[in-house]
Amino acid sequence: MTTRHLPPYVARITKFLPLAPLERLISKAAEHVAKEHPDFFERLDDYAGKSYVIMPSDLDWITALSFQNAHVQIRLSRSLEAFPNRDVLVKAPILSLLNLLDGQEDGDALFFSRDLTIEGDTEAVLALRNALDDAEIDFLYQIAQLAGPLSDPIESSAKSFLSRLQNRKTSSNPDIDIRHGMTGPYPS
Repeated sequence: MTTRHLPPYVARITKFLPLAPLERLISKAAEHVAKEHPDFFERLDDYAGKSYVIMPSDLDWITALSFQNAHVQIRLSRSLEAFPNRDVLVKAPILSLLNLLDGQEDGDALFFSRDLTIEGDTEAVLALRNALDDAEIDFLYQIAQLAGPLSDPIESSAKSFLSRLQNRKTSSNPDIDIRHGMTGPYPS
């Protein structure tokens, strides 16, 4: 059994990240992706002006996105109240959100399993999902390209790290049967 949530120690570490430099890094990466995939904005069309708020359920920061004039605008906050005029709120564990971006998980399956919740303009969410699917963006590759000559090892390390997180066992205690929640020797 695999998990979609970050390990608690990783989530705790993210609480200490200053948002301003993180916002600048994510914005720079988003602009790089936008330049490489201008067709994304054409596909998003009328929904580009919407305010999309993404709330990773296992992190303490929230991202607001808008896509106007072929530019991605990103704001980070630790409070949902910072984005009162949002058109859409999408909430899921960060690993599931990253898998959705890369097309590794099905949004419908996540929605019906209640791992993904959506509030607001569902047509805008579907337009965003379709635009992302059609663009076929490898986000880790695109972000790693910002590192210039170090891009290959950074991309490789990031993909390896995410793969380990996504494939880790739910329980690291061999005495716990994760199917039944029982501890110790199993009754025969």
